[in-house]
Amino acid sequence: MGFNQFSYYPVSQQEALQELSSLGFKLDQSNSAKELFEAFVRTCFFNYKNTDYPLSTLAVDKETDLLTFFNSDRELTAEIFYTVAFQLLGFSYLTDFEDGLAFHKETAFPIVYADLIDNLYQLLNTRTKKGNTLIDQLVSDGLIPEDNDYHYFNGKSLATFSTNNVIREVVYVETRIDSDNDGLPDLIKVNIIRPSYHGKIPAVMTASPYHQGTNDKASDKALYKMEAELEVKEPHEISLEKPTLDLVEPVGEAELVSEAEERLTHINSSYTLNDYFLPRGFANIYVSGLGTKDSQGQMTNGDYRQVEAYKNVIDWLNGRCRAFTDHSRKRQVKADWSNGKVATTGLSYLGTMSNGLATTGIEGLEVIIAEAGISSWYNYYREMV
Repeated sequence: MGFNQFSYYPVSQQEALQELSSLGFKLDQSNSAKELFEAFVRTCFFNYKNTDYPLSTLAVDKETDLLTFFNSDRELTAEIFYTVAFQLLGFSYLTDFEDGLAFHKETAFPIVYADLIDNLYQLLNTRTKKGNTLIDQLVSDGLIPEDNDYHYFNGKSLATFSTNNVIREVVYVETRIDSDNDGLPDLIKVNIIRPSYHGKIPAVMTASPYHQGTNDKASDKALYKMEAELEVKEPHEISLEKPTLDLVEPVGEAELVSEAEERLTHINSSYTLNDYFLPRGFANIYVSGLGTKDSQGQMTNGDYRQVEAYKNVIDWLNGRCRAFTDHSRKRQVKADWSNGKVATTGLSYLGTMSNGLATTGIEGLEVIIAEAGISSWYNYYREMV
């Protein structure tokens, strides 16, 4: 068990109290630890008009429920705190655990009972039995409204953006690549899902040649026949040439329009991490790339041209490249909703593209989350042999 799946950083007690108060946890420092704990637990059951009942369903020990404990003269102890905390996190007393102190040690529970304000702040940042954090669970239950605005806890945005009225649109970014040598910069399709918001927002981008589907029949024909006998090759000298990247300039003029004209229907393969960030105020961007369905150019495999085309989407998000409403190139649309900050996500080849983008040093790429991506093509092919 740990805090949350991303990070946790300590804050001062004053900061903790301010953040707790903004979420509705009104904790008076002049109260005893027991009184603070009662106020916290009752707020966790905000969906009840009378919070006595949910307190009566939680156990302090085998003989005492939490409501009875709060009405008694007994002091709050570490064992009682842990016993109740585990239940708030979704663990069942006498089913998942019997001894709060022993379960604390068994699960490597990250909270050490000491200052209660700090402990309660930490508890909200701790994962429940289901895997989400307690604060995320409470927010999803309606602790604070989906008001399409940013709310933060421990430096992270909470899920307060509605996904029922998101903006779904498609644009075609003009790259700096002409891979099919037709004299025009290749256009690549960019699928966008973003929350409705009055200001500028960051983006989470996944670059993948698979978004528009794959041509499995052609792919099978191109595969190397592994059943054949291995060919014996004589040792020889390998000559290398430094790769070059020939960039092209934008072509033609286009009318500037206020919004995209194509609506996104669905994504063939969305990315769950992107889905997590969408209600937290991040745009989800899925980029197909050169030579894929609805994009232009020739498909390449991890080379500079493919990376450059994906990079140009980040350029568009920062106002350095154009995007058109369709392939006619007559109307361009700006990403005036973007604050220019981009994180890339992806597993396997998608993570490889994130690694490739990081090597460009492009302004605006703040974070890459590359899972099992290739960082060295040389080592990758050597390991395949």
